[in-house]
Amino acid sequence: MLNEKNSDCQFSRPYRLENTIQHYDWGTRNHDAYITELLGINPEPGQAYAELWMGVHPNAPSSIIDLEEGPLSLSKWISESPQERLSTEGKQSTLPYLFKVLSAGEALSIQAHPNKLQAENLHQLDPEHYPDSNHKPEIAIAIDYLDALIGFISDQEFAALLEACPELKSFLNRHSRPIGNLKEGVQELFHIWEHDGKSIAVTTKQIHQRLSKINNSDETEMLFLDQFEKRGPEDIGLLFLFFLKRVKLGPGEAVFLAPGVPHAYLKGNILECMANSDNVVRLGLTSKFCDAKALQDILVYDGNSDFRIPQSKRGHLSEYVSPVSEFRIKSVELAKGQFESFTSRTNLTMFLLLEGEISLLWGGKNNSCTCILKRGHSFITPANLSEFDMLARMDAKLYLVEIP
Repeated sequence: MLNEKNSDCQFSRPYRLENTIQHYDWGTRNHDAYITELLGINPEPGQAYAELWMGVHPNAPSSIIDLEEGPLSLSKWISESPQERLSTEGKQSTLPYLFKVLSAGEALSIQAHPNKLQAENLHQLDPEHYPDSNHKPEIAIAIDYLDALIGFISDQEFAALLEACPELKSFLNRHSRPIGNLKEGVQELFHIWEHDGKSIAVTTKQIHQRLSKINNSDETEMLFLDQFEKRGPEDIGLLFLFFLKRVKLGPGEAVFLAPGVPHAYLKGNILECMANSDNVVRLGLTSKFCDAKALQDILVYDGNSDFRIPQSKRGHLSEYVSPVSEFRIKSVELAKGQFESFTSRTNLTMFLLLEGEISLLWGGKNNSCTCILKRGHSFITPANLSEFDMLARMDAKLYLVEIP
């Protein structure tokens, strides 16, 4: 990585990262496997490539690549000298965020994230299913596109849904007074789930039977039919997906997922940045543990929310604005020959190069040290590298994550 021109180049310098790929079943495969294409490796036939984790989370920690010593645990490397490597101001003792590439070939589970207090309580009460006590606010940025379910539909849309789906209307209204709004509908669904779960399969079969006979299904109904074939009739997510908004993002567009927002990614290649956590409460479209009781306390009902987030642009950098204290994520776009200077740095920064090729130059006024980075490379610049320049050797696009 390094073209060393003096001994100072080794004292404070960038480091390449070696990261872990997660092979969840919903990941993309073969020629559609985005992660292997990004990294320039050949996919194993039939293997799912779902996520690439960059960070210090114990489930899939990254290492730094050191040409002399070999791979070194990023977490251990930071802990050896946190004030030089992580934050010269001593703000942090460990990396507070987790950065991912996510490549969905089919639907993930419907889920929501607890807030910090809820996460701590879940961990204390049920450490087997909630081994993580941290919250997980996150940003999702579409690399090419994202098709997802995010947040609840409005009360008006819910009323229209019940008229369009008589089986669901009859199901929700049979044990109580008529359902008046979406929140009441969700709570009644949870009540039935806990006390009469077998009736869910009866209703999903009825809906499937009707929808199988029509030719003009909307996209939610088509999603129901697809998931019915994959999951079977007992999955509560088949009914719950009717309550969620369909959201589609184009390249570079992003959403922020606060605690309590139900969501499910359906398809697409995205970047995710979140607090350093893998804490999820699942609801459906999965064979994994689902938790109706926890969800009743966690879910946030706001059918009028817009989860898309704005970008604040300055020169070649665009920041994705979000209300979190653990991370700040930006994109960098440089045409061939363009420079971007990073100065007055006091915290570690993590980068991922999605397109093109760059040089990093550092080592005082003469920039006597340099290294070259290519598409698919992820790297960090430690806190004690107070300034460096980035030069695009060809048109380049990167994303970076900073500690605020």
